[in-house]
Amino acid sequence: MSCSYYAPQRLEELLAILAEKKEKAKVLAGGTDLVIALQEGKLNYDNIVALHKIPELKGITMRGDTIVIGAMTTHTEVERSPIINTNALLLAQAAAAVGSPQIRNAGTLGGNICNASPAADTVPALIALDACVKIVSKGGEREMPLEDLFLGMGKTKLGGDEVIKEISFNALPDGAGSIFVKLARRNALAISRISVAAIVTSNEYVTDCRIAMGAVAPNPFRVRKAEKAWLGRTVTADNLDSCVEAAFQEISATLGQRASAIYKKRAGKALIRRALSLASGQM
Repeated sequence: MSCSYYAPQRLEELLAILAEKKEKAKVLAGGTDLVIALQEGKLNYDNIVALHKIPELKGITMRGDTIVIGAMTTHTEVERSPIINTNALLLAQAAAAVGSPQIRNAGTLGGNICNASPAADTVPALIALDACVKIVSKGGEREMPLEDLFLGMGKTKLGGDEVIKEISFNALPDGAGSIFVKLARRNALAISRISVAAIVTSNEYVTDCRIAMGAVAPNPFRVRKAEKAWLGRTVTADNLDSCVEAAFQEISATLGQRASAIYKKRAGKALIRRALSLASGQM
C-alpha cells in the first residue's frame, strides 16, 4: 500500500498538515518501532509525517528550576546531558537502559512516551519526576501530567491533529537521591520485565518519596500507598521494610491472578527494595 510522506521543517507547518489529515496521518519520530511495524504490514497509513526536521521539538533547557525537553530529543542526548545528569539522574539512567546504541541514537523521548508501552524505560522515570507534557495542535495547546496521558497499552489521549511538543519537570532538590533499575532477560538490548524509578529526599526524616513502576500494569504508574508509608519517618531499615511491604501489597492488587503474577510480585518487591535502598543511600 502506497502512502504520502511529509517532512515539515517548522512546527506551524506540521500542525497544518495534521489539522488537514488527522487520523489519516501517522507521525514518525525516531521510527524504531513504527518503521518495523510498517515494513511488516502490521500498520497502514495514508500519510506519514516525519518530525526530524523541526527544531522546535528538540533540545534540553533549564527555565529557572524547570527542565524542558523537546519531544524529538534522542535517548542518547538525554543520557549524556549535563543538565539531566546533574538534576535528574534517574532519567539519564533510564535513557541509557533503552535498547542498543543505535536505538538510543534514533529513538526519541516523545516517541517512547507516545508508543504507550507498559515496558517503556523512560516513562517510569518521568512519572516519578512528576513530568508534564505540552500537547499542541493548530487549535492551540494544552498541558497535562504525563501519568494522565495514557489510556492503556498502546493508547493515549492525543488527538489525530495533536503532537507532544515538550516534556517538563522540576529539577530535583539538593539531598534528593534517585535511581532507575530494571529486571530483564539479559543485560543489553532487553525489554523490561519489571522496572522501578525511585526518588528519596531526606535529612533526618524522609520529606519526599516517589516510586514509579513499569511493565506491571498496562501503563507505568506511581506506587502511592508505598510512598506515603515512608514519608515523615526516619531513613532506617525497619521503615524501609514497611515501605517495601506497602509496595508489595499495592503491586499484588494490580497484578491480580495473571500467569506471571507470582514471579512479578516477588521480583517487584526485591527490585523496589533495591531501588529505595540505592536512592536513600542505604546501599
